[in-house]
Amino acid sequence: MPQPLIYHLIDEFRLGGAQTHLVTILADAQRRFTYRHRVGGLFEDGPIADDLRALGIEVDVFDLRADFRSRRYDRVVAKLNRRFRELRPDLVEAHLTWSRLLGLPAAVLAGVPRRIGFEQGDIYLNSRPMRVANFVGQVAAQEVIVCSDALKRWVQATHGTAESRLKVFHNCVDVKRFVPREAGSPRAAFSLPEGAVRFVTVGTLGRGVNKRVDVSIRATATAAAAGAHVGLVVVGDGEQRSELEQLAATLGISDRVHFLGMRSDVPAVIASCDVFVHAAPFEPFGIVCIEAMACGLPVIVPDKGGISEAVREGETGFIYATLDADALARAMVKLATDPASLTAVGAAALADVRARFTVEGYNDRLYALYGIAS
Repeated sequence: MPQPLIYHLIDEFRLGGAQTHLVTILADAQRRFTYRHRVGGLFEDGPIADDLRALGIEVDVFDLRADFRSRRYDRVVAKLNRRFRELRPDLVEAHLTWSRLLGLPAAVLAGVPRRIGFEQGDIYLNSRPMRVANFVGQVAAQEVIVCSDALKRWVQATHGTAESRLKVFHNCVDVKRFVPREAGSPRAAFSLPEGAVRFVTVGTLGRGVNKRVDVSIRATATAAAAGAHVGLVVVGDGEQRSELEQLAATLGISDRVHFLGMRSDVPAVIASCDVFVHAAPFEPFGIVCIEAMACGLPVIVPDKGGISEAVREGETGFIYATLDADALARAMVKLATDPASLTAVGAAALADVRARFTVEGYNDRLYALYGIAS
């Protein structure tokens, strides 16, 4: 008798938080569970699809861009419905907005018995039509998984999703992939002053999803002016990069800020730094925060959004007033000028992430929610 089939639907196969999260949970599922998995992407092929193929997971690239451009959403639903009828999955799990709003109704029409939606925080898709669509579309999902309590409140307030349908699953990290740098091993070379305490931030430098790296740069300048020997490593790229480079120059700290651009070795980069900082005004959760904790780094994060739910104030890191560069700078100075505290907080962060945010623990809860016997 064939094992149950779980069909995962996601908007795009490009790099992103939801996509990275899906690869993480499927890599663990392939190791520990006997379910069959298949993943479909609404738009074009991409690097995430290659990661999934490398795991031995079959991938469907629907490439429905033409239907979306013409707003023929009925065609999208019809095409997904046909695929589900062919494959007869036991469960359809939809990640991100379009997959949830169009894929889950298609699963209902195909008679799929279990349907779960993921809301990873598409907070920019909040127009009135999208709010109405989310309110109506919730009936196609038996449960909607959100990645933080903060996001749960946002979904309830913005989309009117019933609380009974919402399940909070904080995102997870593969602690086999994100690990502390071994004592005595060489660190990656960055263009920073010799001996500077290395703060690192990771994320897009675009405008649509603005991580407000400018706040981290201003905080670095303030911390340096206060006498802390600090440097900032910026991982990511986008249209704001030239403006941010100019900001560092204007503040006189170009030598203290190293822009790395996009990197394929993010775990090694993070492990070569000392402290993780974040400045986005609202992060639904922020997987990179727990990735940094898994590398043994203390973390400094804003008090808005779900990212602060990962941090125990004063124990595994610090939480500061959102967008307040001076408050961020004060936390940076605390860690940069107290090596013993930096080490202790980093060790506590590592222990906490291994206790609370492992992919194994996440999947144990998720597969119990599925309620499908393998």
